[in-house]
Amino acid sequence: MAGEPKPLRILVVTRSYPAPGDLYRYPFVHRRVLSYVAAGHDVSVFRPSDRPGGHRFEDIVCLSGDREALSAHVRNWRPDVVAVHGFSETIWPVVQPLAGRIPIRAWLHGSEIPAIARFKAEHDGGDDERSAAFRLLERRCAFWQRFLANPPANFSLVFVSESAAAQAREDMGALLHDWSVIHNPIDTELFEYRPKAANDRFNILMIRPFDSFGYGNDLAASAIWSLSGRTGFERLRFTIIGDGPLFDSTLQPVRQLPNVRIEQRFLTQAEIAGRHRDHGIFLVPTRIDTQGVSRDEAMASGLVPVTNAAGAVTEFTDRHCAALAPANDAEALADGLWEMVEDEKLFARRSAAAAERVRRQSCRSLVIPQELAMLGAAANG
Repeated sequence: MAGEPKPLRILVVTRSYPAPGDLYRYPFVHRRVLSYVAAGHDVSVFRPSDRPGGHRFEDIVCLSGDREALSAHVRNWRPDVVAVHGFSETIWPVVQPLAGRIPIRAWLHGSEIPAIARFKAEHDGGDDERSAAFRLLERRCAFWQRFLANPPANFSLVFVSESAAAQAREDMGALLHDWSVIHNPIDTELFEYRPKAANDRFNILMIRPFDSFGYGNDLAASAIWSLSGRTGFERLRFTIIGDGPLFDSTLQPVRQLPNVRIEQRFLTQAEIAGRHRDHGIFLVPTRIDTQGVSRDEAMASGLVPVTNAAGAVTEFTDRHCAALAPANDAEALADGLWEMVEDEKLFARRSAAAAERVRRQSCRSLVIPQELAMLGAAANG
């Protein structure tokens, strides 16, 4: 039809991408790719790697290779615009030959932001790992200072929250000019809202990686242990699913509780949506968050998050749709959860409000058009 914009050829360059045996590697990028394709655009996915090759995940092919492999792919495929996810000094050398020739929009999701990398360096791993992390942090800060002092033409950064942008400004300061904020999109069709029954508040779900102090999984274990001393605790059913180097040590204090079920594995997005249907509360503590995609997916399904008011959490939740504890406060997490156990009307109000909040703020039907409009303007600018 006359007047309709032509489909874009979007090259997605991403630091990581899900694979059949590794489901938690940037699944939010995969959801974007599926949405771009569903909107009628041509999308190619490339992951920088020393090992050339590729893999298929849910009908999407992710190519892998070095700078030369990417340049050859670009010559053959001729993209209109490049969307980079996880942009930092490690990806820049690979995409640098494209800069100035093809518009680039680069998303920062986490430790690419120096303030977040600093937090991880201070808290994760032993002495050797921390030393290595601080060396990486020094290189990252130096990179951003050099890069932003003379950025390429038609290049801009994208943050997923105002909080993430504020954290970036702590180190990038006045050099940070060309940037925007667009939330991670939440698939509210997959994470469908079904009104929760009152008894669903007794079923508490936790799905997390266990590889960083920043996730606050130890706070969840402490909260569960605190709740175990309360009269009526036996009514509750906890399901904890995840994996990572901190899995066993973090969950050791609650492993023997009879109403705590622990599954050491990762789930597909469809499996996560299925677990949402059987639960009413989502236990998702955090010490640092740029958005919290898994929390928002649970909210979309009508689960009430029990979390900490840290990082970007208060941009995406409030006390009408969540139980918010102060930072690092496990006892307040326990109290917030217990309040809904004792008050089924509060739980019901928050459940409906959680589903509505996601659909109003970050659902796919809102966010994907924003992203495509930005990419289209870049391609045609």
